[in-house]
Amino acid sequence: MRRPGLSLKLSVLLMLGVVVAMVVDFSLTSGTPMDRARVFVFVAIALGMALVAALVLDGLVVRPLVRLSAQARRMESQDYAEPFVPSGMDEARALGEALEHLRARVVAERAELQRLNTELERRVEERSAALATAQAALMQRERLVAVGRLAAGVAHEVNNPAGVILGRAGLLLEEATALPAEAVEDLRVIARQAERIREITGALLRLGRPSGRAPGPVDLAAVARATAELARREATAKNVTLELAVEASPVTGDAGALEQVAYNLVRNAIQASPTGGRVRVVTTPGELCVEDQGPGLSPEVAARLFEPFFTTKPVGEGTGLGLAVAFGIVRDHEGTLTAENLPGGGACFRVQIPARRPEEEGAAEPRGG
Repeated sequence: MRRPGLSLKLSVLLMLGVVVAMVVDFSLTSGTPMDRARVFVFVAIALGMALVAALVLDGLVVRPLVRLSAQARRMESQDYAEPFVPSGMDEARALGEALEHLRARVVAERAELQRLNTELERRVEERSAALATAQAALMQRERLVAVGRLAAGVAHEVNNPAGVILGRAGLLLEEATALPAEAVEDLRVIARQAERIREITGALLRLGRPSGRAPGPVDLAAVARATAELARREATAKNVTLELAVEASPVTGDAGALEQVAYNLVRNAIQASPTGGRVRVVTTPGELCVEDQGPGLSPEVAARLFEPFFTTKPVGEGTGLGLAVAFGIVRDHEGTLTAENLPGGGACFRVQIPARRPEEEGAAEPRGG
């Protein structure tokens, strides 16, 4: 059963007050029938006034407060989604408007808190990914440093005997007119393999030792054009179209070393592309990209792409040092070398080097080597 409301309590108090006043007045009078009738009339009027007061209070105060209370309970159960609808007059309506303002503020602050939480999660994910990338780059750098130290102690020891073998084989080939054809072919094989040894040891030395040239202004567009000229014969032999889409890209670095990077990337792209395919070289400010139409990069290959001696080429066709050397050169230029699969197939190798500032560009004309 519902407990007596505010209007009923106030009405009863009002009625009791009037009745007590009439009883006191009756006790102070003579108690004639006229006086008793007067008291009864006043009691009836008091009861009527109490009833009217109860109805007025119920309509103007109690019912609006009850509705606001019910809305507050529904709002809490619906996570503050339902707005307050102010009702009643004066203070009751002002209370409803204040509660609606409070609800709207709570909803806005919750939305802002949710936005901040989402932004915080996004930043944490970005920082975590950046940290993982930095750790991977550090591990790669450590591997390259270790190989470089190994190369410093081994390359000269291997290169000198290889040079002797190559020189003696060359002398024998110059006097090979009296030798059988099989012996001449054997000498040529010896010379080719000795030359290959020198190439490998040279790549090892370049991997572990930065270029001795002083850095200067270089235009990656000029690097791309020079590389295309070097690789065009190999592209033609495989029937691969070599395309250039270059724009001025001034950076600071060693033009010869950057041409070596570009040539390694273009040569790999030509070898990866099918016959009749296309290799595209693109330069934008601070960036050089080489795109091929090959099979792309599997996750296993992508994870080890820049490791020394890792190659997917058949035995005898690659040393696994080209990309490692290119990675080290780009790293020495404070840049990055990354690879990704293209949406339509093939792969893209991207070299990013800090672009020259306008004040640097005015100091000297960029050169491409």
